[in-house]
Amino acid sequence: MSTTFNTILDDMKTSLKQAYGSTLSYFLANLGMVIVVVLLAMVIAIPAAIVAFIALAPLNPSAWTAMSDWAVANPVIIGGLGILILIPLVSMFLVVSGSIYGMSYDLVTTGETKAEAAFSYLKRKFLTFFGTGAVLTIFVVVPPTIVWGLTSLAMGYAITVPVSTLLSIFTFVWVFITAGLTSMVFPAVVSGKGIQEAFKESYSLATRYFDRVFGFLTAIVLLLAATFGPLIIAALAMVSFATPITMFSPMIPAMIGAALWAVVSVFLWLLLFLPMVRIGWTRIYQELTGGTIASQIPAEVPIV
Repeated sequence: MSTTFNTILDDMKTSLKQAYGSTLSYFLANLGMVIVVVLLAMVIAIPAAIVAFIALAPLNPSAWTAMSDWAVANPVIIGGLGILILIPLVSMFLVVSGSIYGMSYDLVTTGETKAEAAFSYLKRKFLTFFGTGAVLTIFVVVPPTIVWGLTSLAMGYAITVPVSTLLSIFTFVWVFITAGLTSMVFPAVVSGKGIQEAFKESYSLATRYFDRVFGFLTAIVLLLAATFGPLIIAALAMVSFATPITMFSPMIPAMIGAALWAVVSVFLWLLLFLPMVRIGWTRIYQELTGGTIASQIPAEVPIV
């Protein structure tokens, strides 16, 4: 199965058409998922805060000082505890992503979907989504976090610009490669696979169809660069500007324009591009595995 530029473009266009046709459903689903996650976070955070308060309130100032000194003297242990907290937090948000992938699976396989589908998948596969999110976090997010933390510790918490640049490049390459290798995990899970089987299948598909999988991922990265790149470039230019910035500076109109474009881009990502990405990965997974793909495609997206 050969992949060309037109193949990737068709993946993007077809997914965008379906995302456009189901904009309201995805918006309502995302809104509902956010409310659910906030409520779950409160259910977990409030008892934890109460227990922490009961345990720590009796401590006197000298005990607090001793704890602070111990934390400073044991940064690796504190960092490890931070990672242990990070994993379930990120996993909770990835549960939402899994539920939206469920919506996308219904859309790709039947040609239609509703916001209620996300809640149905959340109810039926919550633990599976959470476990999948935990493994993804450990595989994709934790290694760069550890590298940054250990580098900061080794350099006395003062990372220089050259080292920061190298770390940023490493982080981008790591996340790009691991995101590609695990891009089919959620589509596999919502189609009925177990966590371990889903990861194995995603890795197999990503390596066998490297050009198709990483071509689509590259298109997503380029879309991110096109939507948020102008703001980053304008901010970097303003920081490096030799003379003080005033309200009459020629940089101001460019900065305002870049900021407005970024605001528009945020809404485009929330309403269209994020659903498009999930639909796209689901369509590719279904095609590469010989799964069902509905022939019904929504109307053309008006492109000015």
